[in-house]
Amino acid sequence: MKIRQVPEDFIVEEILDKNTLKKGNNYNLYLLKKTNIENLKALSYISKKFNIPLKDIGYCGLKDRHAITLQYITIPTEYGIISLNEENLKVDYLKTVGNPLKLGQLMGNKFKITIRNIKRENFLKIGDNLRNLHLGVPNYYDNQRFGSVFQNRIFIAKEYMMENYKNALRIILTKYKKSENKRIKDLKRYINENWGRWESILRYIKNNKIKNKMFVNIIKYLNNGDKERFKGAFKYVDNRLKKLFVSAYQSYLWNESIKNLLKNYIPKEDRIYIDYNCGTLLIYKNIDEEILHTLKNKTFPTITHDIDLNNFDEDYNKIIKSILKKEGLKIGDFNKLKNFSNPSYSERMIISIPEGISYGKFLNDELNKGKYKITMEFQLKKGKLCHNDNKKDNDSLIFFK
Repeated sequence: MKIRQVPEDFIVEEILDKNTLKKGNNYNLYLLKKTNIENLKALSYISKKFNIPLKDIGYCGLKDRHAITLQYITIPTEYGIISLNEENLKVDYLKTVGNPLKLGQLMGNKFKITIRNIKRENFLKIGDNLRNLHLGVPNYYDNQRFGSVFQNRIFIAKEYMMENYKNALRIILTKYKKSENKRIKDLKRYINENWGRWESILRYIKNNKIKNKMFVNIIKYLNNGDKERFKGAFKYVDNRLKKLFVSAYQSYLWNESIKNLLKNYIPKEDRIYIDYNCGTLLIYKNIDEEILHTLKNKTFPTITHDIDLNNFDEDYNKIIKSILKKEGLKIGDFNKLKNFSNPSYSERMIISIPEGISYGKFLNDELNKGKYKITMEFQLKKGKLCHNDNKKDNDSLIFFK
């Protein structure tokens, strides 16, 4: 079975909560359509092309790279009406509104997914799974949330809380993904090979005409200071990056919490473990209707500095304390993140159940000779009660039960 063999196999469309849009003429609302492009990369491209500060582009959430995605953005009207029609990126003007888009203004997302490379002998199994979509899946954060996490599950936010400032900063300045810009990757390699030789790194930056303010300012700061100034250098780290670092760690802790919680409800014979970037996720191949009824309306909190454990029952308290003990942390340690990027409290639904489900017949797969494909459509509500998130690829879990 293959998922996302081509971008057209995975189409996501935001369902905007129109009640959150105020009447007015301060912002232009656009529909952004991107194909096989990372969300922040697309927004950065628009920012540079039209000379609009990235911070002035409002959006509701990040979307998948390996997909066709349709989402909404806002830009202040002072920059005029923009239009873009390129092969993998389109921007269409819709209307003026009175407020910018922010995280949390989605009702959910529509999905249209094509599953390919299906063998005829798998028809019955897939058919059973399709008929069981109403059972949903655990609402874990998936790999998309953990792009800032490198080998051995090293979380920058956790390193900061543990006061390992040098290690955290070194990860930011030297670790890279394959998809990053080549000049930045080359710079990170050079920094790694010449760590501590700040003047040499500054010469490299100057000779290669690197304009990235974050790198320039951090290296200048380290060059002018003593060896203990690694913590201070974080003031030059991009605020959006710091927010992503904190969010990634909170998301990991949430995943671990839900995995522990499900062990209290799901018998061993009905458990399936799936690997992801930061470990394993527990899902169920079967779930008792009574247990599903219990869990589908339950939420679990993100762990942060201002969480009040007195508001939760004993089971939740036990899980949170167990996770923190395993991580070598206490609730109070999250206070250290206030000057880094203030962690936010929210509650996220434990189970994600698709709505408006429809699917077609098994058809010949034109991309895989002798195999079949099937296309399905459904909607997912946003995952949190307090803040919105991009939805995970629940389809992949459903089809591999």
